[in-house]
Amino acid sequence: MAQVHYAGLKPSDPAAEIGRWSVPGRVDMREWHGEFVVRVDSTAQTYLLSALAGEVLKAIRGGAGSIDEIATKVFSDCEPSNAATAALVATFAGRASDTNALPAVLSELQALGLVWTEPT
Repeated sequence: MAQVHYAGLKPSDPAAEIGRWSVPGRVDMREWHGEFVVRVDSTAQTYLLSALAGEVLKAIRGGAGSIDEIATKVFSDCEPSNAATAALVATFAGRASDTNALPAVLSELQALGLVWTEPT
C-alpha cells in the first residue's frame, strides 16, 4: 500500500501530533444514504456526520490509528464497500483538498469527543 503524506500540516493541528487516534468508549454508528448517525454511549449524545467524517470515524473504529492508516483506509480503498464510499473516494482521492480535509475532520471529531489521540 502506498503511504499518504500530509506535508501541509501545521504543528498546531491535532492531526499533526505524533500519536494514535482512537475512539474513547462506546460509539454506535448507522449509515443512511451517505450520512452517518453516531451515538456516544457515555454522553447519550447523537450526531449526524457527513460521509467523509463518518468514513474517518469508521476507519478509526476499524483499527486505523495513524493519520497515514486513516488516509489509506478512507482515500485509497480500491474496492469501495458501497455507493457512498465509492462517491467519497471519487470526490476526494487524488485531489489537493484531501491534505486539508483529513486534519480538519479529525479536529472536528476530537472537538465533539468522538475521537482522541494518544501520544506514542
